[in-house]
Amino acid sequence: MNRRSFLRNAALGAVGFITAQSASAADKNKRPNIVYILADDVGYGDLSCYGQKRLATPNLDRMAKEGMKFSDHYSGSAVCAPSRYTLMTGRHIGHANTTGQGQQLRPDELTIAEMLKKNGYATAMIGKWGLGDRTGRPDRKGFDFWYGFLNQRRAHFHYPEWVWKNGAKEMLPDNPTRHTHHTQDLFTREALAFIRKNKARPFFLYLPYTLVHAELIVPAEYEKPFIGKLDDEPVEPKPYGILRSGYNRPRNRHAAFAGAMSFLDRDVGKILALLKELGLDDNTIVMFTSDNGPHSEGGADPKYFDSNGPLQRGKGWLYEGGIRVPMIARWPGRIKPATKTDHPSYFPDVLPTIAEICKIKPQAQEPRDGISFAPTLLGGGTQEKHEYMYWCHNRHRAVRSGKWKLYRMYDNWNDIAKFRQGLYDLSEDPGETSDLSKDHPQRVEAMTKRLMEFEPWKKK
Repeated sequence: MNRRSFLRNAALGAVGFITAQSASAADKNKRPNIVYILADDVGYGDLSCYGQKRLATPNLDRMAKEGMKFSDHYSGSAVCAPSRYTLMTGRHIGHANTTGQGQQLRPDELTIAEMLKKNGYATAMIGKWGLGDRTGRPDRKGFDFWYGFLNQRRAHFHYPEWVWKNGAKEMLPDNPTRHTHHTQDLFTREALAFIRKNKARPFFLYLPYTLVHAELIVPAEYEKPFIGKLDDEPVEPKPYGILRSGYNRPRNRHAAFAGAMSFLDRDVGKILALLKELGLDDNTIVMFTSDNGPHSEGGADPKYFDSNGPLQRGKGWLYEGGIRVPMIARWPGRIKPATKTDHPSYFPDVLPTIAEICKIKPQAQEPRDGISFAPTLLGGGTQEKHEYMYWCHNRHRAVRSGKWKLYRMYDNWNDIAKFRQGLYDLSEDPGETSDLSKDHPQRVEAMTKRLMEFEPWKKK
C-alpha cells in the first residue's frame, strides 16, 4: 500500500470511528422505550435466579445475567390493587383514598402513562388493571391502547368468556368450558403487536400479566414436563366455571404451578426476542417484578416451592415475604450486565426513575413519595436514599428505615392501643425471626412516629 492509499484509508477509518462514536452518543440521547412486566403473586423465591430449585426460569435468568438484579425491592402493598396504585402514581399507599382492593384512580392522580403520553410516547396497558372502571379506567389515565381485565375478581380466571379491548368486549365463546384461549397467550399476542406497531416511535408498554395468580390452570403442554417429577397427588378437577363459587382445581397442582412459571418465562423471552429482531434492544429498558408475595389460592403450594425464599409469610402480610419481590432491569449498553444491588427501593420509585431515564420533569403532584433509582441502574451520580418507606394493609402497618423495619399488627381497626409489633434488623435477619424492640426503644419510638403519620382506618 502506497503512502497516499494509507492516508486515505486511515482518514476513512477515522471518519468511520467518529461516525460510530456520534451514533453511539445519539443512541444514548434517544428517548428509550420502556417495557414494564408485572407478574401476579410471583414470590421472591419463585425465579431460579433468586434460588428456586424445583423449576427453571431461563429467560428471566438471562435478563438477570444481562442486567441488574435487586435484592431489596418492594411492592407497594401486600395485595394487588393498592400495590398497583403506588406503581402508577409514585405515591405510597398511605396517600390513597383506600388501602384495600377497591381502588379507583381519581382525575387529579397523575400516572406514569399520562406523564409519558404528554411527552410523545405511545402507551399501552395489557393485562390486569384493577384501578377503576370509571375515572380510573386506563384510557382516562394515559393509555392509548388497553386490553384485558378491569375487574380484580374476573382476573382470577385465565379462561374468561370475554376480555376488554379499548372499552369494548372481545368475546371468547365457550372459552370457560373448552379452554381455547388462555389469557397469557392473548396478552402476549397484543403486547407483541403493540411493539411492532410502534417500533418507529418511543413507547411505554405496561404488561401486568395475571400468572401465577388464583386459578392455577395452564395448557397441558406446560404441565407435561413436570408430570411425575414434583410429588403431585392427582385429583379430579372441580366442575366450576368462571365467576362461580370457586376455582377449577388443577389435576396436578405442582406441575400446574411449575408450568405457569414456565409459561410466564417463555413470554418474557418472546418480548426480548422481538426487541432484538426489530433492532430496539439497545434502546429499550425492560423491567420485571411482581405485585406482592406468593399466595396459596387456586391450588398454589408456596411451601412446597419455597416461594418466599428466606423471607417470612406471603401475600396479605407486611412481613418481607408479602412485600419484598424479585426485580430485574435490563438495558443493553446502559445497565451493566450481571450486576446486583441491595439499594432499598419500592413501587413509588418507578415513576420518578422512568422520568429521570426519559429526561422528563414530572408535572407537580404532591405528595410524591418515590425516589428515582436511575443512578443505581445506570451507575452514575449519587443515589438518594429513603428516610423511610411505608406500607399498610388491613390491620397491618410497616416502616423500613435503612436496615431497620418496624412491623405492627393491630387487634382491631379502630383501636390503636392493642397491637403486636416487632423491630427487625434486615441486614442480619431478613427472615424477621428476632424481635429487637426491647433492645432499641428509642428507635422504636422514632419509627412509630412515622408509622402513625397515616391512619388507614379513617378511610373506611
